Amino acid sequence: MDILRRCIEVLVLLAVQVLVLNHIHLGIYAFPLLTPLIVVWTPYGFSPVWLTVTAFLAGLVQDMFSGTPGIGAAALTFAAFMQRPMLRLFVGKNLTETQYPSPDSMGAVKFVFYTVLIFTLHHAVFFFLEDFRLIDIQGTLLSALSSLLFSCAFALLVDYVRRKKL
Repeated sequence: MDILRRCIEVLVLLAVQVLVLNHIHLGIYAFPLLTPLIVVWTPYGFSPVWLTVTAFLAGLVQDMFSGTPGIGAAALTFAAFMQRPMLRLFVGKNLTETQYPSPDSMGAVKFVFYTVLIFTLHHAVFFFLEDFRLIDIQGTLLSALSSLLFSCAFALLVDYVRRKKL
């Protein structure tokens, strides 16, 4: 049942990203990327290999519908690769195999920092691969930072709603 729930979460996040969020742009710089929540919501006991494969495939699906060939896959795969070290950084060795990262299990402040760090890693890779040149480094940084702020705020809101519904 837990695997089915995870699959539904991934599919819903991908559908929202592709069908709705890809069409929202705040100015010329900021647009929301919600797919890193796939990594944020993954429990500690989930196989790192399967998390990386899931993130890669989800990133590929995002890329197919976003016109970003391989960029979403690379960014989401990197975030998945860094998930376990980031959880260890914020929670230490107090993690159980079935524990989901949440404000209840980690504490609200640690969960927010963990979420922001995963999103920061994802956005850094995403925007620097998308630009792939250092000519307009200020524009890339502005785009990455504004999208990061918008994405993190939206992701924390989605997480709050998700926890209240489930």
